[in-house]
Amino acid sequence: MKKVVALLLALSMTLSLFGCGSTGTTSDSTTETTETTENSTGDTGTEDATTSEVWSDQAGAGEVCGDENGKYTIGVVIHTTTDFLCSKYKAYSDYLGKAYGVRFSYYIIENFADETYLSAIENLCAQGVDAIITTNFSGTAVLQGLKTCEQNGVYLAVGWSQIDESIWDQVFSSEYFVGSSYESDYDAGYEIITSLIDAGSTNIAAIGYEPGITCHDRRWEGMMAAFEDHPEVNKAGEYRGLEFTKAVEDFLAADNTIDGIGITLLGIEYCSEPIKSAGREGEVRIAFCDFSENCQQSLESGETVCAIGGQYVDLAFSFVLLYNALEGTPLDKVEVPVNFIVCKTGDEFADYMTYLHDDGVYAWTTDEIDQLIVSKNSEASSDTLLEMGANYSIEDTIARHGE
Repeated sequence: MKKVVALLLALSMTLSLFGCGSTGTTSDSTTETTETTENSTGDTGTEDATTSEVWSDQAGAGEVCGDENGKYTIGVVIHTTTDFLCSKYKAYSDYLGKAYGVRFSYYIIENFADETYLSAIENLCAQGVDAIITTNFSGTAVLQGLKTCEQNGVYLAVGWSQIDESIWDQVFSSEYFVGSSYESDYDAGYEIITSLIDAGSTNIAAIGYEPGITCHDRRWEGMMAAFEDHPEVNKAGEYRGLEFTKAVEDFLAADNTIDGIGITLLGIEYCSEPIKSAGREGEVRIAFCDFSENCQQSLESGETVCAIGGQYVDLAFSFVLLYNALEGTPLDKVEVPVNFIVCKTGDEFADYMTYLHDDGVYAWTTDEIDQLIVSKNSEASSDTLLEMGANYSIEDTIARHGE
């Protein structure tokens, strides 16, 4: 029946499997808005060139990794496979897939609109995948995507995002939903602002991805809470949209006393050049989420006072939950909170690279993952997944893997 439904879906679809570049469009639930305060930037409603390059790289569309002849195929819905974070995520899936006989098929989305995710899920089901991981999929559309999976007998896991409270019971009661994981985004947002304050910044601009993506919304909430808890610090303005570089340029042009920029995503890539162009090097500090290859130098120079990332490990939770379900030995369903890695010095980032990110290095090895696979360990439990998420850190990894 699964194959019949999949065939019918495949015949009825006119949408291409592959993305066709970023359009910057969103569904009604993720409409771009700009929240303004004094000295805030304007809202243009379009992506800047850097945003399109970083967030809409279609190079990985249709790529497969892991065991190409694997017993199971897991589709991954993600925005790219080529940036610092997602290339490591893909490398981890290749490592796990080869060890457990799983083929990973990557579906690259061009934006984060609900209909884009739903189309991706439909297309992957039509291809006949056995399971799907959706990254950054949030809101009530998750329930609609899950219904498509149910119709096709495909298991679903959600990564990098919490399940909306309004549909939580329905989602977790589904036979085909295995669980989810999400990072401590609120805490990360709070840390972004307080780290700038601790470094001496007193006039801070806040920049965030447009509303509608849960992880960025939570980071934004944390940033705003930090401002409320520190009334002695001035919030120079706030911007939420897609033109991050232009937002930085506009903030600096409007107020030459800004000495800090907090941003919910790639800070160096969007902030460094505008700061240099404004002649403000050494005067404006930045703090942000999402590591990049430039973090080491920026932390050492003092331009970056806090970089937060390391969330490629999210894959381990989705994989364990899905693999056990596919094997007919599902673990109890859980929503796993996962720590971020916070780096405030070049040495801390160097340790992150050495023990967690360099080629061939992963947070949990296959020997450790084996303990979570019921067919290999009859005592395997979802409680261990919760412990892993809560303990995730550079120090924990060093303790487990040795120096």
